[in-house]
Amino acid sequence: MYPILFKLGNFSVESYWVFMILGFIFGGAVICWQAKRKNLDPHKAITLVIIAIISGLVGSRLSYVFLNFNSDQKDLVKILQFWKGGFSWQGGFIFGFLAILWFLRNDKKKLGKWLDVIILGILLGHSIGRIGCFLNGCCYGIVTNVPWAIKFPSLGDNFLRHPTQLYESFSYLLIFFFLTLQGPGLSNGVKLRNGSLACIGMIFYSLARFIIEYFRYNADFIYQGKIWYFTLSYAQLTALIIIIVSLFIFFKINCRKEKFTNSY
Repeated sequence: MYPILFKLGNFSVESYWVFMILGFIFGGAVICWQAKRKNLDPHKAITLVIIAIISGLVGSRLSYVFLNFNSDQKDLVKILQFWKGGFSWQGGFIFGFLAILWFLRNDKKKLGKWLDVIILGILLGHSIGRIGCFLNGCCYGIVTNVPWAIKFPSLGDNFLRHPTQLYESFSYLLIFFFLTLQGPGLSNGVKLRNGSLACIGMIFYSLARFIIEYFRYNADFIYQGKIWYFTLSYAQLTALIIIIVSLFIFFKINCRKEKFTNSY
């Protein structure tokens, strides 16, 4: 692993933050690019990216502190030291999504278009960010003997584990390219409303996280059975909720009888 990419004097440049920042930059660039393609306000797109990043970081940190409060997070100083890592995607998604809805509250007619644009930025940004997790040695998987298993020196053991960070990175990147390249053809002759692409993206995104969670190491479960697939983590519960809500919204917006305009 390479938790520190290089040093500038006494200052260490950490891979975790480098790839997180790269994820924000490229994810934000995709949102601005797609917004321009869909004739959406480019200035609003930039503001939207900034709001999503800030609210996502705050939500991710608060969620992590909440989920780990019984361990070492009772120390107020450690809670405030966010630069040392410790983020959870559940809170980041919820806070970021709510902030986006609040910002677009006066632009409801174009909300679907905006969400179709935003999902692409989320997928690419998260894909890049997970590479930082891999280099940092966090978010690792369970012990395994698969040919591509690797050791994580930061754990201080000699076990081979699933590189779940790379599983997520590849999955999100694959979904990103699928939606970007095949988005216009997803409807297969059936018109889909604005917002449909976002729903499809969130379903695949959450499904990937739900499955990969079985191979990721977890200390706390909502339910843990004797068999590996009879478990439920907090991340899986969040993913299930997102899938159900996304399916509901997808069918709701596409089953209206009135005439609508194709989102592609």
